[in-house]
Amino acid sequence: MTRIVFILCISVLGICLPAGAQIRFGPVLAGAGQSVRLVSETTTQGGTIKVDKGGRTSNGTLKYSRERDLTWTFRDPAQDGSLRGMVKVAKLNAYNSVTLDGKTEKSDDSSPLNGKMFGMRKAVKTDWKFELDGSIPERQVENEIAELSLYLKRKWYPQRSVKIGDSWEFDPAWIRMLIERNLKDAKTIGTMSLRQIHHSAKGDSAIISVVVRSSGGDFRADGTESSAQIELSGQIVVNLKTMLDESLDLKGVVISRTSKAGETKTVTLPVTLKVTKTLINS
Repeated sequence: MTRIVFILCISVLGICLPAGAQIRFGPVLAGAGQSVRLVSETTTQGGTIKVDKGGRTSNGTLKYSRERDLTWTFRDPAQDGSLRGMVKVAKLNAYNSVTLDGKTEKSDDSSPLNGKMFGMRKAVKTDWKFELDGSIPERQVENEIAELSLYLKRKWYPQRSVKIGDSWEFDPAWIRMLIERNLKDAKTIGTMSLRQIHHSAKGDSAIISVVVRSSGGDFRADGTESSAQIELSGQIVVNLKTMLDESLDLKGVVISRTSKAGETKTVTLPVTLKVTKTLINS
């Protein structure tokens, strides 16, 4: 009961800006020697799987979780103007469990990048490049590198000032990949709106509503057809002093279908995504 009352108080007291007041989002303002630690967890609860083949239908359950724990450190630009940084991978793990016709299959995937630290560089007018030490074949970690690259490419906030009630579109490619890697080429629509400004002893925070919708299909040479869609909603909290998006909370559903050689598989996954970021001393 106490927790419910606390949340209601935040909702009532959060909007304290004068009518029409505007804010402008900018780059993260980390202090000297500070890094950004990112921790994310994607989980499912109550996932279902249905397989239709030869007139017979099998039903089962599916669950998965994906965990990420990364530390990003950005250094001063090089003399040629290139941006530089380091990323430390503490954890890139995934767990899957499928039960169908009374049989359970489980997989536990730990990335070869776990425990690694490596550099990254972005020359003028180019994308970020990661400087691996050669101990891991790059093709073995191409999905992880693609995920890290999408994170660095994020451009979620408008280049203009906004006021409470304003909305804008953004590219949620990184969110999409955290949820479902197979949707990396899917058409996605992301919308944010500034809902309120919350004032606390720690400073002001922007509370932003988020909606993500994604759908896409694929047809391969081997006759496999696949389609998938995502419906997510939730919020982001941005610290207006540091411009760090300190939390992202989304809930929704992922539905995917795959057909091949007379077999159709339909998976429905209720999904929860939680991301937290903190500034830490390097």
